[in-house]
Amino acid sequence: MKKNISYIVTMLLFISSVNILYAQKKTLSLTDALEMAKQGNKALQVQVLEEINAKEKTRETKGALLPTISANLGYSYYFDRQVIFMPGSFAGTNKPVQDIAVGGKNIYNGFVSLYQPIFSPAANQLTKASKINEKIEIEKTADLKSQVALQVSTRYLDILMMNSQLGLLDQSLQRNIKALQDSRALLAQGKGLKADTLRSFIAVENLKSSISYLKNNIEVSGIELKRLIGLDDVSALELTDDLELGIEANKSEFYQVDEAFKIAETNRKDLNIQKLSIDLQQKKLKATQAMLLPQLSLVGQYQVQAQADDMKFGEYSLPRTSFLGLQLTVPIFNGYRTKSQISQAKIKTEQEDIRLNDLKDKVKTELATIISKWKEANTQMDIQETTVQSAELNHHMMEDRFKNGLGSRLELTDAELALTQAKINYLNAVYNLRMLHVELQNALGLLNL
Repeated sequence: MKKNISYIVTMLLFISSVNILYAQKKTLSLTDALEMAKQGNKALQVQVLEEINAKEKTRETKGALLPTISANLGYSYYFDRQVIFMPGSFAGTNKPVQDIAVGGKNIYNGFVSLYQPIFSPAANQLTKASKINEKIEIEKTADLKSQVALQVSTRYLDILMMNSQLGLLDQSLQRNIKALQDSRALLAQGKGLKADTLRSFIAVENLKSSISYLKNNIEVSGIELKRLIGLDDVSALELTDDLELGIEANKSEFYQVDEAFKIAETNRKDLNIQKLSIDLQQKKLKATQAMLLPQLSLVGQYQVQAQADDMKFGEYSLPRTSFLGLQLTVPIFNGYRTKSQISQAKIKTEQEDIRLNDLKDKVKTELATIISKWKEANTQMDIQETTVQSAELNHHMMEDRFKNGLGSRLELTDAELALTQAKINYLNAVYNLRMLHVELQNALGLLNL
């Protein structure tokens, strides 16, 4: 009775632990992973803040065209009265110049000043430049989303590939364990060779090593995928997509290089960023050139002041002074600094133009390379499909021969190895095709979160 109770308790604990482990797994599709990365990726969060920061810089630059109003209050105590100098005849002395102490020892001063640019071409151009910089940051955010989507997709496909390989190696391991058991039985009966048993044992151990290595890589890749999508959950990931998902559609989707480049030129964010960088440098050049133009501003001030020797505020007189006027600033000479800055701005504009042409050449080369590899991957996949079918037929034939005593265990082992290798090669072909399709979508600027 006690044994039965212990057995029941043990089974319940085992079932509970299995349920807990199962509950700790988090199912994840590629679509879910991309959606989570949109909100959880840390690098993307930083770039979004940079985009907001660019908007604030635009507001700051626009502020240079708005009025500046400031107020100032001051109090001073003079231990000796202030001195002014006048002709002696005015002061009733014979001195050519006579110093006269004036004013009170307590001095109060308060004023409100106004400064409003009316014509400021440099500030106008800088405002336009800041707006372009804001657009650049928006494009950088979109470009980073594309890069994150590529990283997440690549990591997800890596794990799918390794999971598929793991399944094949597990099947191969079971077949090789059976072969090892048969070899040991034949060896015990004196019908087999020790070398065959040793060979089967080595094959089993090698497969165990490969499986252990794959499991570790899957775990590491899962950790990296969690980091990319911003998932802090400690539970293991269970990917729900299939490696061959949409593979037929990918095979039929071909592009010519010129056609692909037209699509990329419209959609790639790095090309848009470079074009905007040229516009930004041109606006900065115009802003620098505008520094040679005059600037007209509206200025004004309202001032209240008082001086006395005592603190009887009720008896103070508060004379007021106010004015409103125009201020014209004309640059005449500043040591050729502005002309040098104009030359520098022209050089930077030319550099950005060269970078755009270089980037276009790189995009064309990238597209041509991917499309070429993509076509070859389709060819390899068709070949590997035929190879797997042939390897399965060969394995079936060798298995029948072995069961009927017409073939050796060595022939069956070789057929099993050939079948496993053919299936792994087929998986590699599928993986390469899906990876190249993802890379092509990214190169076209169509991959995004």
